[in-house]
Amino acid sequence: MVIPTYRTGFPQDGSSLGSTKAQIRANLDGTFETLSVDHINNNGAPGTNPAGYHNVIHIVPQGSNPSPVAGFGQLFSKIINDVTNDTALFWETGGGLVSQLTTNLAPVVSTNGYSYLPGGLIFQWGRFNPNSSTNVSFPLTFPNNVFNIQLTGSADNNSTFRNGVSTGTLTTSGFSWEGTISSHWNPIYWLAIGN
Repeated sequence: MVIPTYRTGFPQDGSSLGSTKAQIRANLDGTFETLSVDHINNNGAPGTNPAGYHNVIHIVPQGSNPSPVAGFGQLFSKIINDVTNDTALFWETGGGLVSQLTTNLAPVVSTNGYSYLPGGLIFQWGRFNPNSSTNVSFPLTFPNNVFNIQLTGSADNNSTFRNGVSTGTLTTSGFSWEGTISSHWNPIYWLAIGN
């Protein structure tokens, strides 16, 4: 669909409507067609949904955060390069506080998986069966930092859980674990947060 170019100043002062009819029609048709992009148009097309409702919202990525507008929030997208080079969605308050709402990764919901939190945080989780020394790889390498990792051990038959310790080799791609093990060990569960 080619949308006619909108020309300002029509009808011109002193001209008859007949002499400017074609441009007025093009302006009105173009306005109608522009409003129907991503929206249900005035005729209810497509479908029978209420006119003016959105089908989808396309947001042109910004190069930088927009200037705040006092008393109003602003939703915008911006190109980021965390996991991949792609766009993410942001919210800016009237006071200029900006929160990143999405990131450029698709969550993986499984035993060993990952997702994201607003603000650009990524959290990952998983489990492993321990040996006296075990290397664990994160399902996704953190693009920048690992802020925290938590380990939760489990044991069966009412046996005593013996503490395992991380060796300090925590990296953006994984960690190592060392500890005393027995036949009663069940998996160790872990949770990591980073960006």
